[in-house]
Amino acid sequence: MNAEIKTLNRFEEAGLDPGQSKAMVVGIDELLVKSIAFINHRFDAIDHRFAALENALRFQMIGMIGVIVAILLGFAGLIYAISG
Repeated sequence: MNAEIKTLNRFEEAGLDPGQSKAMVVGIDELLVKSIAFINHRFDAIDHRFAALENALRFQMIGMIGVIVAILLGFAGLIYAISG
């Protein structure tokens, strides 16, 4: 609120009438709020994409662990068959 009053006073010192000054301050505040909301929305979308990427990588990692375990079991079976 203090910053709004300071800005309003600066506009009035620049020769704008009080009504126009107040409208400009309100417009600037609305623009800032809308800009912040848009940025937050974009960050939420990016967070969602990273979460999807993490899930995909997690499933791929689980699949790769399964492949590695299968290869190790195959080698163990091969070694058992050769030595047996």
